[in-house]
Amino acid sequence: MPHPARSMPRPPRLAVLDRDGVLNVNRHDHVTRPDQWVWIPGSRTACARLAAAGVAIAVVTNQAAVGRGLIDETTLSRIHARLVGDLAGLSVPAPLLLHCPHPPAWRCACRKPRPGMVLAALRHYGVAPADAVMVGDHVTDVAAGAAAGCWSLHLRSGRGAPPRRPPAGYLGSAPDLAAAVSRLLATSPAGRAGAG
Repeated sequence: MPHPARSMPRPPRLAVLDRDGVLNVNRHDHVTRPDQWVWIPGSRTACARLAAAGVAIAVVTNQAAVGRGLIDETTLSRIHARLVGDLAGLSVPAPLLLHCPHPPAWRCACRKPRPGMVLAALRHYGVAPADAVMVGDHVTDVAAGAAAGCWSLHLRSGRGAPPRRPPAGYLGSAPDLAAAVSRLLATSPAGRAGAG
């Protein structure tokens, strides 16, 4: 479990990003077509900054709309192809994309706040939890990161307020992904001394 500090001792090796409200504008009626995808200003550039700094990117997203029949897996793949293609235009390698299609009532291991997708991302990249940060706009994202043993950072660009009882490893709240990445990459080597 990360040290309960307000800053990482070093920049992360892996950024695990929620999707809606972090990368794209959150819609109450769900993104069900590629043409409904709208990037939050600065989020694509933020991903490019992470990639340029050598930080791997994973996107983990609850997509209960699939389980509810509002969207099928093929259409979701087309939406994610749009995401990958737009990032490729900024020389960002394709991120690992993981989604949970299950409605909340299924109580599956992959739906956030459970850590299934975050743990899968850590395994995929071979990164220790203490070297990863979960970035999301909802308390469920922060909880999933904490349950996986990662650092976590809340964004105010989506649909949820910061957690009232922050878990260990919580780095606070930022306005959007661009601001979050500036904070994460500004971690200085001097801050590593004595980090637990």
